[in-house]
This record gives sequence, C-alpha cells and structure tokens, in this order.
Amino acid sequence: MAKSKNEVKIIPLGGIGEIGKNSTLIEVNGDLLLIDCGFKFPSSDMPGIDFIIPDYSYLKKKKKHLKGIVLTHGHLDHIGALRYLLEDVIPPFIAGSPITLGLVKNNLPERIKSKINFREINNRDRIKSGAFDIEFIRVTHSIPGSFGIAIRTPEGIIFHTGDYKIDKTPVDGKKMDTERLKQLSKEGIVALLSDSTNADESGFTGSESLIGKNLVPIFKKSRGRIIAATFSTNIHRIQQIVNVSAQFGRKVVFDGRSLVETVKISKKLGYIKIPENIEVELSDISTLPKRKITLITTGTQGEPMSGLVRIANGMHNGISITKGDTVIVSADPIPGNERVVSDTINKLFKLGADVYYRKEDGIHVSGHCSQEDIRFMLKLTKPKYYIPVHGEYRHLVFARKIAESEGISKKNVFILENGLGVRISNGRMKKIPRIKSGSIIVEGSSLIPLKGSDDMPVFAERKEMGNKGLLFAVVVLSKNGKVKKPVHVETRGIMLSKGTEGEVVKAIKQKVVETVEKFAKIKRQDEVEKEIEKAVKKLFRKNSKKSPAIFSLIIKEKK
Repeated sequence: MAKSKNEVKIIPLGGIGEIGKNSTLIEVNGDLLLIDCGFKFPSSDMPGIDFIIPDYSYLKKKKKHLKGIVLTHGHLDHIGALRYLLEDVIPPFIAGSPITLGLVKNNLPERIKSKINFREINNRDRIKSGAFDIEFIRVTHSIPGSFGIAIRTPEGIIFHTGDYKIDKTPVDGKKMDTERLKQLSKEGIVALLSDSTNADESGFTGSESLIGKNLVPIFKKSRGRIIAATFSTNIHRIQQIVNVSAQFGRKVVFDGRSLVETVKISKKLGYIKIPENIEVELSDISTLPKRKITLITTGTQGEPMSGLVRIANGMHNGISITKGDTVIVSADPIPGNERVVSDTINKLFKLGADVYYRKEDGIHVSGHCSQEDIRFMLKLTKPKYYIPVHGEYRHLVFARKIAESEGISKKNVFILENGLGVRISNGRMKKIPRIKSGSIIVEGSSLIPLKGSDDMPVFAERKEMGNKGLLFAVVVLSKNGKVKKPVHVETRGIMLSKGTEGEVVKAIKQKVVETVEKFAKIKRQDEVEKEIEKAVKKLFRKNSKKSPAIFSLIIKEKK
C-alpha cells in the first residue's frame, strides 16, 4: 500500500503513568502543536527537589515547526513548566481561557511575558495555524475556563478532553458543551485522548456544588474561627467558602501568596465574586470576634511553608489555633503525601481544633472523571481510537477496560508511554519509535536531566543524611603519607547515648588513622577516602547496628 501523503502523530511528553507533568505533542505533516505544559511535584524519595518538568529536547530541536501552544486549563500540572520551556522556545501564540492566561502571566518573568502573543479564547472559538484547525470546547472541572481541544487533521478530529467530569450543576452554571461534542462526533472523531485519573472509581464524580451545601452544617456548628484549606487554584471551591461565610455573617481573610494571587486575578477577570465589605486583611482579625472570621489558606498536601502547616506548627505570624476553632481540609492527599497530611491533621487536633477532613464530611470532590463520566464521554464522542492520558498506570488500565466494554475494539485502545507515541496514516493507528524524552528536575534555578537509576544514589545520600545524620572526617597528610595533624571529626544529627560521645569520636579518629596508614601508599586519594568511609561505617554498625552518612576528605601538604 502506498504511503499516505498525510501523517498525524500523537506523542505524549508527560502525564502518562503519572499524576502531573501533563504535556502532549500533536504533529501533522511536520507541523507541531503543544497541548499543555505542566509540572509535577517530586515523590518522597526525592528530597530537596522543587518539582519535575518534561524533557522538551525533541520540541526544542524542531521549534521552528511549532505552530502554537494551547492550554486546557490553569492548574500547574498543565501550565507550570511553561516558564522553563519559554526560555528556549517562543511559539507563534499561547491560547487559553482568560483565567488560564492570567495565571500563566502571573508565573512568567516580564522579559519572557513581553515576547508572547497571548490569545484569549472562549467556548467554540477556533484558531487556524499551519496544518492545524483547533477548536476549544467547554468542559467542567474544578477550575473555570477549562476546555477540551478538538483538532481537525487530514485523518479526522483528535479530541483531547483536558481534565473533566460530567458536572450537571457547576458552581458557575456553565455546563460542558455536550451539544458541540455531539456535532463533532458526527464529523468523525478519529482519536479520543481522555483524562483517566479516577478510572478506578465507580459511578459519576460528584458535583462541585455539593461542597457548598455540605459546608453549611459545619459553619452552623462552629463557634470559633473557621480555617479552610484548599488548592490555591481551586477557584470554585474558594467561591463556595466565600458564599457560605457571607451567609453566616463572617469576614473572609485570604492567606498564602499563591492563593492571594489567584484570588486577585480571578476577581479582576470576574471568576470570583466577593460581596462588598466581606474581605479583610490578616492584620485586622485581632479586632474581630472569632465567630466572625473565615481564613482561607493553602496546605492540603502538607507543604512545609503553606499556611495550614505553619498554623499547625505554631509558626504562623497572624493566627494560632485556640479551642473552638474549626479547620476544614478540602482536598484529598495526592499519593505520597498521606503521611505529612496526617501529621498536620494530628497536630491540629492536639491544639484543640475541630478538624473536618474525611470523605464522610463531604467537603471535597474530585475534578476528574470517574467510570461513568468516561462512559458518558465515550458515548458522546464515539471515537475510532481511544488513548487514556493523565493517570497512573492502574488508571490507564481501568480506562482501557471501560472503553472495551463500550464496544471499542481492543486493538483500537492504546496505552502509551511518555515519549512513545502513535501515528495515524490511511485511517490506521500504530505505535512509533520512542523519541528522546524523560524528566527534568528543577532545584532552585538549576535544571537537571533525570536519567533514571543513575541519579538515584544522589537522592539515597540525601535520605541517608536526613534519616541517619552526617559524619565528616578531615585528614591532613604529610608528603610522605603520614597523618600529620589530629583527625578532625564533625557530626550533625547523630544520636549517641549520653556520656559516650567522646569515646565514640576517639574510636572514629583511631580507625581513620589506621585506615590511612594501611592504604595511603598503595591506593589513590579518592580510593583511600572511600576506605575511610567503609571502615567508619563498619565501626558504627558493629556497635549500634546503624551508620550515619559518612564523608571523608584528605588534604595533602605541599611543603
């Protein structure tokens, strides 16, 4: 069969087999379109890392062919990596809803922002650029201004849902545009790329508007301050907390830089409506009765510097827990954060607060599709091919089973990997060779490629130092390889039985001298340092069964 003149590729760069880092490339006859550009937070076995972004090497090499970046919504797992990509790649445009672009602009330095052509879009707006004819279709999620992206290609329409759930009673009254999706399905959707985050959860995901109703009895019962924690970009949740506060005559205080910025942008663009005279500054709360205060803050994931965690640790400058205060933790822990969230909740209880955090309290619903939401989307769009995205591997598998149960042939359901995409040509979809992909660690201002197991020793060392303490030994050698000065030993975070410290340090110094005298003349300096570390570890394990992280340094005198 002759090769088609048209070739369409779908290449995920992130968000497959993981929660976060969502980013997908669509390639049509050489032209490129990027859908989303997000980051994810590191797991607990990666201490010290700020967050992780996709490896955009493939896109950077082909940046002349990039025809635009389109954003489904304003959550950081979909927009958080933009500031790093835009250091190297300036697209013809970045398109998204006004609130999405407002949040993007707030996260970009002026020198980058001034170079970008931002295009605000509304439901059913279309953009044509290069080989792409792009249409934005409103979906319901936990943040307003959320869109699915329909891309007309020579092989049919590719529809990327973005994050969604079927919410029949959204907080802002703007329902998913199912009518437009029905029309697109009649044109022919060749591939559906669908959110799958809750594919292992039965039923439909609950409506966001349920939260407001469930907050009412909590507010009614509370006799002190209410401290409500949520994600800084969960605009619908913030609006409902404001509404219920107003209903009970409470003043509202916004706390935390990211949340304050989100509220500021949302108010300006009309996405959050705050009744007149209800908002007060943190500095004003000491003048108000406790039963008249609602503090809205961040910290649902146990982030160390967030408002809720600082309150729980007694480190917040403006508020401390007193008996009768009510705390509402309005989010589920992201996998991996359960322990730190639990610790925060325990501290709040210990301080005397009434804490609402359980599923039974009805104070959180997901913004993502569950099993029946996915079935609804499949029936609505009737795709030929189905690709679950935005989920851990278990979610992708559950989503595949749902698609197959809805009549999509098993061979037409593709579970992909980051960097491992598909090609559609002559109406057929096939996997294509993997492109260079992976993850980039962001630590401060440094961007470091994560190569996999080769990088794990670094994190293992950090964990070892954090869990077991640190010992540092410095040895000064004369030119003939003899230990010239007393060995210097520094310890940090090592727990020793009281009264044994001096004896232990003396034994360590002796062991270091013995090791140096044994190996200094027959091994390289770095090898001798390793021998010192091994010998001291052995000494610790012999006496206490546990060794700290040990580092040694040999300094050779030149004279």
